[in-house]
Amino acid sequence: MSRIPASLRLVRSTLVAATLCLGAVAANASALILGAPNASGQAGLVDIQKKISATGLISGSVDIFDVGNATPTLAQLSAYDAVLVFSDRAYSSATLLGNVLADFVDAGGGVVEAGLSHFTVGLRGLSGRFVTGNYDVFNSTLYQAACGTLGTVALPGSPLMAGIDAINAATGQCNNRLTLKAGSTLVASWSTGQPLAAYRLDHNAPVVGLNFYPVSGDASPGQWDSSTDGALLMANALAFVSPRVNAVPEPGSLALLAIAGLAAFAVRRRREA
Repeated sequence: MSRIPASLRLVRSTLVAATLCLGAVAANASALILGAPNASGQAGLVDIQKKISATGLISGSVDIFDVGNATPTLAQLSAYDAVLVFSDRAYSSATLLGNVLADFVDAGGGVVEAGLSHFTVGLRGLSGRFVTGNYDVFNSTLYQAACGTLGTVALPGSPLMAGIDAINAATGQCNNRLTLKAGSTLVASWSTGQPLAAYRLDHNAPVVGLNFYPVSGDASPGQWDSSTDGALLMANALAFVSPRVNAVPEPGSLALLAIAGLAAFAVRRRREA
């Protein structure tokens, strides 16, 4: 797949940031990446951190914490608006982590759960109250397979899909035979038919489920292609669950006019590219 020109990617990122003001992103939102990476180790955590930061959608700090070695406290999580949790090895304590994530949601913090955390607990998955209390989006599974590429988008107008043109994880890791829990809404699927993104809104803060391993092929060969929109999807998800939600701009306001102008500019640049 050809790489999108840097100038067009900048225009698109600016447009996405403006569009998300209509429903999901807020100034100075901060995020904590809670990962238990395997072979990529610290480099994998840093890869996610840098790529999410580079989107510009999370304007506060984006920090990392290895949950394969320790479990953060609620006080530590509460310093952030949203967290993204993932695994490719066992958590230090799947139960304690699940409990504190549920506590974080109860306190109004947003959670994005990415692969391969959707495994059953014996296979790198979460447990505790986050699972037993149905805070998570997907039912746990015993299976893993290659993701594929972006397939059917069930909700193209969702803020989760703003600016998403392509995601290529043809050899990347996903959980397989994954099903949605009751109360969850599917947003998009992989070309294999497996769910890619879904969310639920029935707790004190939104929870998003992303079915792909978030470390890119830059740090872990064979994972999602960094020339596609995996980082933007993660940033959109963190913005979506952040409690710092901006108000919808008033009709005729400068904010709304700016969004319209950016949209027109982006369309012109696409036609010229």
